[in-house]
Amino acid sequence: MIKSRLIQSPRAWPAVIGAVLATALVVVLAQGASAQQKQDDADKPFKPYSGQPGRDVVWVPTPEVLTEKMLDMAKVTPEDTVMDLGSGDGRNIIAAAKRGATAIGVEFNPKMVQLSRDNAKAAGVSDKATFVEGDMYKADISKASVLALFLLTENLDRLTPKFLDMKPGSRIVVNGFRPSGWSPDETERVEQDCRAWCTAYLYYVPAKVEGSWQLGGAGKGTLKIEQTFQMFKGELDAGGKAVPVTDGKLKGEEITFTVDGTKYTGRVDGNTMKGEIEGKGGSWSASRQ
Repeated sequence: MIKSRLIQSPRAWPAVIGAVLATALVVVLAQGASAQQKQDDADKPFKPYSGQPGRDVVWVPTPEVLTEKMLDMAKVTPEDTVMDLGSGDGRNIIAAAKRGATAIGVEFNPKMVQLSRDNAKAAGVSDKATFVEGDMYKADISKASVLALFLLTENLDRLTPKFLDMKPGSRIVVNGFRPSGWSPDETERVEQDCRAWCTAYLYYVPAKVEGSWQLGGAGKGTLKIEQTFQMFKGELDAGGKAVPVTDGKLKGEEITFTVDGTKYTGRVDGNTMKGEIEGKGGSWSASRQ
């Protein structure tokens, strides 16, 4: 009631109007300061920080010594096309480009993309290192012979079907986290000049051999295979007798397995495979049924 009487009193009007104008002035000044701060921030060079939130994963830089170890494990050469999904500041791609490889980074954050391009230019590898703004899950990785990645297990699991559709023998090297259920072909750890994120895992994309194969050559029968990534098992049905297939393993297109104590080695080429039978001599071949 006191407030009502004050507002209704003509003598109170100047004070009320003054208070309103003062409040409005404060709001205008605050908005101006906020706009100026935003402009100042926009004028500053973009500098990412470890733990910076991203669309699919926070950004944490791979130690440079581990980046080099990853590329060593993948045996990167100028003949390779190396890709990084969620390429961040571009360090994996720039390091690969320095080795002469064609290198492509896919990154969702446009500021990171521009930073990567600037870093590549400063390193003198702009002709070899390309950075594109995009969704890593939609990226075309079919032409890559090497993937150098630092992603969470959940990201890797979502990408695994695409990994397995790559050309057999393609190399995937990851920092710290691994795809679920897929045992690495090689594991290496960097001890010197590395305090965190110092372990790398290498995977060779295996040929797809699951199914039935008609075996010929020195060994004949029907070879039935159940495959889990680069490992497989099964049985060889020869003349109505089923013999277990054990120790089945793939390294890209290279294949080894054992039947009744005899080791088979060879190579897969799409719907055919062939090789040698160790100990007994002779060769073997198989065609997908």
